[in-house]
Amino acid sequence: MRRMTALVKPASSLCNLKCNYCFYCDEAENRTGGTGTVMTEETAANLIKNVFEFCGENSDISFMFQGGEPLLAGLDFFKRFVHTANTLKDKKTHINYSLQTNGTLIDGDFCRFFKENNFLIGVSIDGDEAIHNLNRCDSFEKAINGVSLLREYGVDFNILSVITAKTDAAKLFEFYKENGFRDVQPIYCLDPLNGEKNDFSLDAKSFARFQKRFFNLWFAEISRGERFYVRDFDNLLSLLTNGVAEQCGATGRCNAQLVVEADGTCYPCDFYCLDEFECPNINTSSINGILNSEGLRKFMEYDEPKNKLCASCPVARLCGGGCKRYRSLYNQLSGYCPRMDFIMHAVEKLRNVR
Repeated sequence: MRRMTALVKPASSLCNLKCNYCFYCDEAENRTGGTGTVMTEETAANLIKNVFEFCGENSDISFMFQGGEPLLAGLDFFKRFVHTANTLKDKKTHINYSLQTNGTLIDGDFCRFFKENNFLIGVSIDGDEAIHNLNRCDSFEKAINGVSLLREYGVDFNILSVITAKTDAAKLFEFYKENGFRDVQPIYCLDPLNGEKNDFSLDAKSFARFQKRFFNLWFAEISRGERFYVRDFDNLLSLLTNGVAEQCGATGRCNAQLVVEADGTCYPCDFYCLDEFECPNINTSSINGILNSEGLRKFMEYDEPKNKLCASCPVARLCGGGCKRYRSLYNQLSGYCPRMDFIMHAVEKLRNVR
């Protein structure tokens, strides 16, 4: 069985919020094309057809919709996408759908569609109203209303939170518990591609401090037998016990993604949708053509320097230098690695988890 994931940008970097720290808006502003459009029915059909042809029969295929704000593509876009996929797939092929949204455009019609087609929805909520509205354009009430609708219609969802210099680990953890959010993914705010410093990006020390404090709260919860999935921590636990992780970059090795922009242009990684790594367009190329393209080769050869401590790091096999997009953070202070600091803090406790 062949497995494949396509990360689809149906509305490119278009968004109804334009949050202060949005890394994808930053990328879009640093490339020459592929922005400001909504994916056409023809491009969507070519994507689906090419993925199915590459994977063959009896495959497991995931279509993940992100942005920008993917719901700006409209409900009819997603209905046509699913209809086309169902028409073209063979009986033994399984399709998984997921979508990441700011939650403000969710309504009953979207919810019915999500439920009928088994979509997993990720909703971006940074914490309580004060911390959320700080960078997310006063959207807290609308986002929480979107979550309420997902619950009302029985749609599976999880929560993604951008961690900034202003995020308090204890307050965020309590917010999750109060709202029954037990499947969460913190992601960590980085400086823009131009390296400009701002007041919401994390520095090395605050990154490690947040992870250690949040880990302690999570570990106490699961030690009481409570279910609480935190992607970073569960991936670290999987690496420790099984030597594998589902999270891209968790082991310091990149696997090429298929990121498909609204105009069909492809890229090898969500963090590197830049001119330098542009791959052929899905409308004119096969998946094999994209996987053997110059843009993908450049991406796989491109690397950011690892922290000098990696060479003697006692937990190197649980990190491998980390995701290369984050290495500027890991290398921020000479003689210190926040990733090592956190993993060494966590690893002894995790060894006792079964």
